[in-house]
Order: sequence, then C-alpha cells, then structure tokens
Amino acid sequence: MTVLDNRVPEAPLSSDSATFSEVVERAEEGFRRACTALARHGGDVHALRAAVRSAARLTKTLAITVDNIAGHAPRSVKQPEMAADLVADLKALRNCLATGAAVIDPALDDLHHLSGRHGADAEFARRYHEWAAATEPVRRP
Repeated sequence: MTVLDNRVPEAPLSSDSATFSEVVERAEEGFRRACTALARHGGDVHALRAAVRSAARLTKTLAITVDNIAGHAPRSVKQPEMAADLVADLKALRNCLATGAAVIDPALDDLHHLSGRHGADAEFARRYHEWAAATEPVRRP
C-alpha cells in the first residue's frame, strides 16, 4: 500500500461533487499540516521532506481528479467537437500536473536518503510511474 492509496479512491470518482472535494481537501489538509510543521521546524530535513512529499501528493491527487472530471465532459457538453476539445484540454492539464509531480521525484529521493527513512516511498514512486505509463497520451483530432 502506498501513501497515494490513502488519499485517492481506487475506483473512478462518482459524479458527486462532494467526493471530488473530499479527496482534494484531504490532500490539501495534509499539505497544510506539513507546511505548518516546516514553518515551525525550518531546519529539519524530515519536515522539509514531509512538505515536499505532501506537495507531490496534492499535485498527483489533482491530476487524478482532473482526469476523472474529463470523463464527465462528453456527457455534460452536448456539442461533440467542443466536448472533444475540452477533454483534450483537461487531459493536457492532467499530464502537466502528473509531469510536475514526477519532476519532484529526484528531490524526494535525495531527501529520503538525507532523512534516513525508507519504506513506502519506493513503492509510492513505483506505483506512480505505473499509473503515469498506463495513461493515454493526449491526442487532438
């Protein structure tokens, strides 16, 4: 089990907007707590690592949430061409968020070694890379 498993449902999100907001709120709250701890313990590598990890988790959560929102676009927008453009734009946003989250992986690895903590992070990175590889690239008509 990874850190992401605790934050984002395995199944696609429902159309219930409360589900979207709850998932993002949990990741945002974790990020807020980590940043507060970092502000209190600015010279602590563990607090820094927790803040960076929380930022990556929030970014990945947003990427997954945007991907699920894109799934609703064809049913919500009745004009097929406009729906296709909207889906492509949302997928591009998802890819930017996922790329941004992946860019932080080397820093997390460095902080991981500096903090001397091992365990779930390697599994987290492995699962994230699997997810990123399994997503379809954005294709415009």
